[in-house]
Amino acid sequence: MVQLLGPSTGGIRAHVAELTRRLQARGWHVVVAGPAGVMDGIGAQHADVAVPRSWSPIRLSRARRQLAPLVHPALVVHAHGLKAALVALTVRPRPPVVLTVHNLVIGTQRGLTRRVLGTVERRIIRGVDDVVVISPEIAQVVAELQPPDRCHEVLPVSPPRVRAESRLAVRSRLGVGDQTPLVVVVARLHPQKDLAMFLAAMRLVVDRVPTARAVVVGDGPERERLLAERDRLGLSSVVQFDGHRPNPVDEMAAADVVALSSIWEGAPIAVAECLTVGAPLVTTAVGTVSRYLVDGVSARVVPVGDAAAMADAISSLLLDRAAAAAIGAAGAALAARTFDPDVLADGVVEVYQHAVDRGDADREARRPVS
Repeated sequence: MVQLLGPSTGGIRAHVAELTRRLQARGWHVVVAGPAGVMDGIGAQHADVAVPRSWSPIRLSRARRQLAPLVHPALVVHAHGLKAALVALTVRPRPPVVLTVHNLVIGTQRGLTRRVLGTVERRIIRGVDDVVVISPEIAQVVAELQPPDRCHEVLPVSPPRVRAESRLAVRSRLGVGDQTPLVVVVARLHPQKDLAMFLAAMRLVVDRVPTARAVVVGDGPERERLLAERDRLGLSSVVQFDGHRPNPVDEMAAADVVALSSIWEGAPIAVAECLTVGAPLVTTAVGTVSRYLVDGVSARVVPVGDAAAMADAISSLLLDRAAAAAIGAAGAALAARTFDPDVLADGVVEVYQHAVDRGDADREARRPVS
């Protein structure tokens, strides 16, 4: 089978890498394909297929030609993202195509672009054989485009993280004392993550908890703008941007609070990682957060874009360590039930089998009667 993804810098790569490892352990022969180097540093890549960032017909056609030799012997193609699915759908003949919808146009575009790409998005979703959705919002959209038996809700498979550094070692590296209230954010520096809102929240937090500090782990196109906003808010000694880290659960485990300020998500891997290490989480109500987390029980959940609500939630946990510990423990118990990677991998295999079995039945129905 083929795992096909497009350009990616975040959780999709981690999901494909871990899913591939678990499929191989189950006896599947897996070919991971995507743009050159897309899996560097995180997992094996067996073939280059230049799925483009744009919708350029020329580039999509080139990717189709690169994919064709891989597809013909495959039992199923699992496409991660709409452009990858479009490339897979244009290969003839082809095996069943399973699409995981990690993001939707509704979450990333506005105006005319959103309307045009929304039409393309709907056609692609209708064209694939089965769809894996990762959040209630995505499931709602897909339900209008595919029959119920072809829409499957399976969370991304998160790679198990093992802490490499102790709490004290991480804090020493960051220059933060053991008793200093510490907030950690793990996120790409991108508009989707709304880190400007987080900075506004931290401006309010330090009014209530003057010794609080924050570390943002990640990199991206908004780095310079966010640094300027931090300095404008007078937070240069409060919030530090630490860049990309290879094992961000170390920072999460060293935090008193982990925060996520996104305006839109599907199933953020950072949430699963945070809960798994038992760190108290403050998050906006995005994606799977609203389905699995209960405010005040397994996390603090605040409205999207509400800096005052986020500041209040962060401050309350920093000031009440017992409440924070209880939320962290409840989150860890939820993670053990919900994000077990073997259970999730088995769920994906069931989708593959469903698509293959239906394809076999369709071919049998079309066979001429002798």
